[in-house]
Amino acid sequence: MKYLQPLLAGATLLATAVLVAPSFAQPAANATGARQVVSPEIAADNTVTFRLYAPNVKQVTLTGDFIPNNTKLAKDEASDVWSHATAQPLPPGIMGYYFTIDGVRFADPSNLFTFGGGRYLKSYFEVKGDGKLFWSQRPVPHGQLHEVLYENPVLGSRRVLVYTPPGYNAAENKTYPAVYLYSGSGDNETYWSRIGRAHFIMDNLIADGKAQPAIVVMPYGSAVLPAPADGQEDGADGIYGVKTIERDLIGSVIPMIEENFRVGKAPEDRAIFGFSMGGYLAPTIGLNHPEVFGWVAAASTAGFRGEGVPTKNFQPLEAQLALAKKNFKFIGFTVGTGSDAGGTAGNKGAVDYLTGLGLTVELSQPPGGMHAWHSWRGYFRDLMTDKFFVEKPYATPKVGAAL
Repeated sequence: MKYLQPLLAGATLLATAVLVAPSFAQPAANATGARQVVSPEIAADNTVTFRLYAPNVKQVTLTGDFIPNNTKLAKDEASDVWSHATAQPLPPGIMGYYFTIDGVRFADPSNLFTFGGGRYLKSYFEVKGDGKLFWSQRPVPHGQLHEVLYENPVLGSRRVLVYTPPGYNAAENKTYPAVYLYSGSGDNETYWSRIGRAHFIMDNLIADGKAQPAIVVMPYGSAVLPAPADGQEDGADGIYGVKTIERDLIGSVIPMIEENFRVGKAPEDRAIFGFSMGGYLAPTIGLNHPEVFGWVAAASTAGFRGEGVPTKNFQPLEAQLALAKKNFKFIGFTVGTGSDAGGTAGNKGAVDYLTGLGLTVELSQPPGGMHAWHSWRGYFRDLMTDKFFVEKPYATPKVGAAL
């Protein structure tokens, strides 16, 4: 495997190294006398307090996955510490946030669980559940998460993360189905594992006998790093630079994966799924390549905007319609009724267009489905249990039904 470099020994080690909760020691003064604070602080009832030591500034706001709007922090004049406590307990999950200080965006300097994506630094914290959630790190056999470097002839050196299931042995003749995952604008190839916990979800589903072992491939969904602001990649190369990402996936990623991993090479062995920006990339690429994919799903789709959409998205599909009807085992779109609701019309338009071509398409609108990882993890779970690589995917509960 000339491209393959293990990221760490296994999924368990990756989680131990990356997903470490911040220490909740009491605030203290450092060697220079500057105030150190605890942030975030998760109370026993799962309310969370955020703090920032920031003298000589006029305003601090908090933006996060768990609040509907930017929230102003209150300043304690005696200590120069700004703070905000959530009014209600937060549900179990991994949640991102950042501060805006006098108009400038900052990660939380007190939180070591902070990393860059495709565009900016963001801080995260985890509200732990009972350890039995479908995305929890449970005491079950774990697969491995690999970091793989490859060369794109136009984009240069790029990276993809690859999950191999427990029991995977490169020397055996057995092949596995492969799932290609794309995430949202501003994310990079690490988000499906760091935040989405795709590797733990797969470990748990396989251990519980709810999904068959599969290889999960997580590429970067933007052409450049840092990624442009949402929509700024649009242009001659398509919304979100989809043509470039299509060439990267079909011409570089998939051939490299199939050279170095034991995956099936028929459409029935390949699935593609994405959310938000990835929810545009996945169906646009997947449906236009019925010779490659047999299973295509999208969630919280961003895109399908502009004149002629979705018709102009799928001209290659129309040219291969007979092959599409033969090879596609499942096509699904999911758009929730929560913060996703603004995308309902665009998703319905795409579904109506595809069904008008004679394709079978499932549209799921889970009540309360959000434009957030809380929902996307559940959608991935549902796809792996009920939709991808199963005999009758349209006869199972719709994606998001178990949210």
